Amino acid sequence: MATQQETDDLARLLLSASDAEPTNAEIHPDADATDAESTARSNAPSDVESGGHKGISAGHTGTHWILTTFVLLGDMFGLGTLTLPADFARLGWAVALPVILICALGMVYSGILFGRLATHLPASHAFDQLGAAAFGASGKRMVYATVYLTILFEPVIFHLTCMESLQQMLYSANVSQIAAGAIVAVLIFPLGLVQGIEEVSTVAILGTVGMLLAVITATYKLWFLRAIDLVPTEVVHRGHFNTTLVAIMDLVFTYGGQVNWMRYITGMRHRSQFKYAAGATSAFMTVLYIIMGSVGYYRLGSVFDFSRPVTSILPHDAWNVLMNAGVFVHCIFAYQINLNVWADMVLHILVPHMNDPASRRTTIGRLTWAAAIVIGIAFSFVISIFFPYFSIVMALIASIGDLAAAYALPAMFSLRLLGDRMPTWEKLLCYIVIPVSLVLSGMGVYSSLASLIHEFWQRH
Repeated sequence: MATQQETDDLARLLLSASDAEPTNAEIHPDADATDAESTARSNAPSDVESGGHKGISAGHTGTHWILTTFVLLGDMFGLGTLTLPADFARLGWAVALPVILICALGMVYSGILFGRLATHLPASHAFDQLGAAAFGASGKRMVYATVYLTILFEPVIFHLTCMESLQQMLYSANVSQIAAGAIVAVLIFPLGLVQGIEEVSTVAILGTVGMLLAVITATYKLWFLRAIDLVPTEVVHRGHFNTTLVAIMDLVFTYGGQVNWMRYITGMRHRSQFKYAAGATSAFMTVLYIIMGSVGYYRLGSVFDFSRPVTSILPHDAWNVLMNAGVFVHCIFAYQINLNVWADMVLHILVPHMNDPASRRTTIGRLTWAAAIVIGIAFSFVISIFFPYFSIVMALIASIGDLAAAYALPAMFSLRLLGDRMPTWEKLLCYIVIPVSLVLSGMGVYSSLASLIHEFWQRH
C-alpha cells in the first residue's frame, strides 16, 4: 500500500501532467471505460477540478447523476430564457424553433462526448488536460483561447443579471446601476468563499427553483395579465445580418455552459453517467424554452427593447417583483457556481502549486482563493457597469467559447482519442460539426462586437 508521501507525490505528478505531453497510457488505456473509471476513483487523488475533496475520487462518494442534473440546471437553465421572446422576434417562428431543437440535440450529443472523454482519461480533471492528451501543447492552447476565455467572462453576465433584477425588485427606491452592482458584489463575496464544488452543488437546487418560479410567473403574466392588443408575428423575420446572428448566438447560450462541465464531471460518482444528466437537463430546458419563447413572442411581437431581459420590460407590480426575485435567486447561485469555476481556473493557471487540496486548506490557500474571488467580482462589476447590454453580452460569450467548448473541441478531441471506436457516420458528423461551429463562432464574435460597439456609442 502506498504511503501518504507517495500518494502526495503522485498527486503532484498528475497535476503537472497538463504541462507535458500525454503519456501513451493516458491516450490508449488498456482497461475498458468502466474499469478505468473505477481505478481512477480508488487510486487518483483529487485536484483542481474536484474542488479539493478527496472523497470525490474514492469509493461511492461524489455526486449522483441526478444531483449533477440540478447542478447543470442551476448553471445553464435561466439567463437564456430571458432573451427568448426577443430571439423569436429577431428570427421568426420558422427559424427560432428549429434552432432550439438543434441546440437541444447538440447538447445531448455534447454530453455523450464529454462523458466518453472524461471516462477514457480517468486522470483528467481539467479541460486543458483533454486537449493535452489529444494534441499536446497545441490542444492546451486551443482550450486557453476558447474555453478558459469564456470562463473568464462568464461571471459578468450573472453579475449583470443580478444587478438588473435587483433594480426591478426595488423599482420604488429607484436604485442606480452602480448601487445595485455594489449590493450584488457584497452578497456574492461570502458565497464565493466556498471552494468545494459539492457544497456549491447543494444550493444549485434553490437556484433552479428560483428560475422556474420566474419563468412560470413571466409566462403567466404575459399570457393572462398583460392587457395589450395582439401584434403581428412573422414566420421568418428578414432583419439585419448582425441582429439575426446575435439571436442565434443567444439561443446557443441558452444551451451553453459546457466550459464548466469538466468540473462537474470530475465531482461525479460515475463519470460515464454524465450523459444522463446532460440529456435530462436538455429535455427539461427545451420544453420550457419553447413555451416561454412562443408565449412571449405571440403576446409581445417585436414591439419591445430586445437588449433587456423580458422580466425587465413588463410593468412594475407585485408579479414583477416576484418574477425578478426568482431570477435573482437563480442568478446569485449561478454566479456562485461560475465564480467558483473562475477562481479555480485562475489558480490552476497562475498559482499551480495551489492545485494541491492541502495547500488550499491552509491560511495562505484560503487567502489566495479569496483574492481570486475579489478580482473576479471586481472584474464582473466593472464590465457590467460599462456594458449593461444583456442580450449582446450573452451572445458574445456564446460566440467566444460556447460553440467551441460544446461542439468543436469535444469533437476534435474525440476523433483524435476515440476515433478508432467511433462508427463511420459519427466520425463524419464530427467532421461536419467542427468547421460549422468554428465558422459560426467567428461570425458570432464579429456580429456581437459590432452590435456591442453600436449600442455603446448610441447610448453614450
